[in-house]
Amino acid sequence: MLENSLWLRYNPTKTIREVLARLYECSAVEIGDDERELYASLKRHLTKKELRMVMMNEAGLSPEEIGAEVGLEGEELTKAQYKAYRKVRQDKIRLEVRANKVKEVVEEVLD
Repeated sequence: MLENSLWLRYNPTKTIREVLARLYECSAVEIGDDERELYASLKRHLTKKELRMVMMNEAGLSPEEIGAEVGLEGEELTKAQYKAYRKVRQDKIRLEVRANKVKEVVEEVLD
């Protein structure tokens, strides 16, 4: 899994799969099951600051704690979080995390 990742530092009880399923309003079955690939997809499409804000927000940290960690306050923080979540919801990432599952199913059928 993601033993040394920031994800586990902030979210030891939630998986990326669960969070993405909630954000995309679908079942977790529709999201790929390889946590490393899901994390890599998020890292590829989000800046470090955006990824950190999403992870910390999903962990339930207060806006003050998140702001102190990423160096933003008030309205700037709110706008940056909105932008990060908007990126996560884009079709680019949505299709990529779902495509992992589709690719696995196709490989199983072809075998």
